[in-house]
Amino acid sequence: MTARRLVALVVVVAVALLLLPGTASAMWQRPGAGVGAAKGSTMPTGNRPTTSSTGRNVAVSWTATTLVDGTNAAGYRVARYASPSGTPQTIGASCSGTIAALTCTEQAVPAGTWYYTVTPRQGTWIGSESPASTNVVIAAPSLVFSSSTTLTTLPATLAGTIAGYATGETVTWRLDDPSTGTLLTGSITPDPVPASGTSSLSVTIPAGTPNGVHQVYAVGSLGTQANAAVTVNVPDTTPPTVTAAAIGKTAGGVTDRIKQGGTYYVYANASDPGSPSSGVATVRANVSTVTTGQTAVNLVAGTYTAGGVTYGYRSAALTANNPLTAGAKSFTVTATDVATNTGTGTFSVTVDNTVPAPSNVQTGNAGVAGKAETGDSMIFTFSEAMEPVSVLAGWDGSATTVTVQLIQNAGGDRVQVWNTGNTAQLPLGVIRLQRTDYTVANVNFTASTMTMSGSTVTVVLGTPSGAVGTAAGTATMRWTAATGATDTAGNACLANTVNEAGVADVDF
Repeated sequence: MTARRLVALVVVVAVALLLLPGTASAMWQRPGAGVGAAKGSTMPTGNRPTTSSTGRNVAVSWTATTLVDGTNAAGYRVARYASPSGTPQTIGASCSGTIAALTCTEQAVPAGTWYYTVTPRQGTWIGSESPASTNVVIAAPSLVFSSSTTLTTLPATLAGTIAGYATGETVTWRLDDPSTGTLLTGSITPDPVPASGTSSLSVTIPAGTPNGVHQVYAVGSLGTQANAAVTVNVPDTTPPTVTAAAIGKTAGGVTDRIKQGGTYYVYANASDPGSPSSGVATVRANVSTVTTGQTAVNLVAGTYTAGGVTYGYRSAALTANNPLTAGAKSFTVTATDVATNTGTGTFSVTVDNTVPAPSNVQTGNAGVAGKAETGDSMIFTFSEAMEPVSVLAGWDGSATTVTVQLIQNAGGDRVQVWNTGNTAQLPLGVIRLQRTDYTVANVNFTASTMTMSGSTVTVVLGTPSGAVGTAAGTATMRWTAATGATDTAGNACLANTVNEAGVADVDF
């Protein structure tokens, strides 16, 4: 045979081999025994694999792919696809890469319906992908309780089963959120999860869990997660508590003191500490010792402040009996929760029917004797403790700014206390200095300071608006009180006049 004919024959044979069905268009050279002894072969299609699943582990096996020259393929590539879409998936490590064996087991396969293929490999050459295996279905992970999921007592331990978890997973338990929920006490058997993906479970819902529907999460260490609902319906057997209560004048100010015929509110704080708590339903007061017939006065929820204390409940305005004997009067406040448990607290209020009166007036000197100057003071003393808010709205007795008027008067210079804007006189009455040489014109001491301590009001003079005089002799001041000021029970001060105690002196 001529060389030209030999070359033509080789070309024909090569083309024929390329056109054979079921083979890949790949060739490689096998080493021979001598020069020119190379032999060609082709890569056929892989054989269809079979699958079987245990839990979330899928065993894939196939028969060897035989090459044209009678040898078997050196390795195989296994692939997994979503069924029926055919979307390729990332296969697990135990089935990835080139596999020399005829089987592999992919572990922790995600839930879904899948099929597998096998592609033979020989060196750098790759054959055709095999036909698809039959579908294998991996069920979603699940958590199923076998004990009742309606809980009427806590703590409560539930039994059940988890399934569809990855081999070797450990499990932690959380309530209502798989990441941040309350960590629960629980266990699985076997632990860790076996190849079947199924373990029995025990998990405890703790005391204090609120009534309602909750989700219990079983969180696997490899990321598997399932949840199931439980309903907590524990009856509330704990009575609510009334932690504080007070009777306060409707005019405001100090609490726990009233007068006969005075108007007042009942304040209270109540809570329901049950575990679980059904919540406070009603709060009612029995103040029949103060107001006849008022045995179940309803208190309305809200935010109220009295005597510097914030309360969550308050009654409508009530009126004390008149007459009403002085002294301590007890009253009760009862809270009822939604579960009809009741709790009652006992409290008291003092009835004071004594009318206050002016008792004494004095001045203090900080500079030149007999001259009203910045830093000088006036001290008003009553017969009993007074109510700050009756002197100045919203006042609690701490230092506040006022204006003092020194008024020139032919019958004797006078002193009055006005508000900081000098627009309204405060109900401290008027002081008559009993001399006419303290000033020759009206002078306002702005930025003066007023404080109250019990029965005493002290006013310290601020900056004068003009020149003042200096008293050339002594005198005895006279103070006429005003009825606008009241004691802490609400009794209005008598408009009596008192003289400065002690011998006549120079004031300021």
